[in-house]
Amino acid sequence: MSAMRIDAGLARTARPTVLVVGATGYLGRHIVAALRRADYPVRALARDPHRLGFAPDNGIEVFVGQVTRPETLAGLCDGVSIVVSTLGVRSLKRRPTPWEVDYQGNLNVLTLAEKAGVQRFIFAGVLHGEQLRHSISVVEPRERFIDTLQSSGVPWIVLRPTGFFNDMEIIFDQARRGRVIQVGDGATRMNPIHPNDLADAVIHSIEDPATRTTTVEVGGPEVYSYAEIAQMAFRALGKPPHTLRIAPGLVDGVSALVRPFNPTAAGFLRFFRTVMTTDMVAPPTGHIHLADFYAQLASGRAAGQEPGQEPTAVMPAPGSGS
Repeated sequence: MSAMRIDAGLARTARPTVLVVGATGYLGRHIVAALRRADYPVRALARDPHRLGFAPDNGIEVFVGQVTRPETLAGLCDGVSIVVSTLGVRSLKRRPTPWEVDYQGNLNVLTLAEKAGVQRFIFAGVLHGEQLRHSISVVEPRERFIDTLQSSGVPWIVLRPTGFFNDMEIIFDQARRGRVIQVGDGATRMNPIHPNDLADAVIHSIEDPATRTTTVEVGGPEVYSYAEIAQMAFRALGKPPHTLRIAPGLVDGVSALVRPFNPTAAGFLRFFRTVMTTDMVAPPTGHIHLADFYAQLASGRAAGQEPGQEPTAVMPAPGSGS
């Protein structure tokens, strides 16, 4: 077992050990922090432990391994009661592909979880993924894994969140540069969720027996159109709004041109185009508001820090989701 223990302090508690897969990503880091705050012993899987983004603390065990190399994962799930996976490709690079990571990487972990008798496997999917899988190539591997998970012998929970605040930070950065790019007319609605709020939903899924073997759609506390989100960003910056609207067909055309050279990039272009022209609204939860988040960014505070909150030890890497 290639695990590197940082500190075993929380292992003495009665709470079950939780394995976080995708712990170096934007969402995974917040989940690790939430589990620590709730006194859960955590095993964090990382290919590169230096990317974890948090200082050594009690209750953290770092397992150094790579999901695409099963030989590095021996013993990963031993002594683990719950697996939480946010693992997935979030890069426009050709490799690794979503099939290699979103499907096979997660499947490698699930195989070990079954053998170890893990009591629950919580997986972060995509809102409306059941429908989007038929038209967006990068969604299909994730949905194929969900199919396998649901037919496995491991009790499962699938969370289907809307867009995250790091996606909203891209819009803010565009506004800072003076112009926000929108696909379509900007009327499409969504209720983005802060990763701290989704991490709380993960804790709830762990602690509430009623959530077992269920799919839970999760959104943030407020619904906005993309046009309203852009206006909010400009307002936080004290700048007049300026938006460049792009026809959805143009994005589809670029995606088609890119596909022969980089299928992954083409798939994500298609995905971004679709979610910006399709309502992504889920039942509201949480308490962190996008307007407060933009106010933090405008004032130079940490992107994941709530008003009045001390900086967290686990900070997101904007744009990172794996």
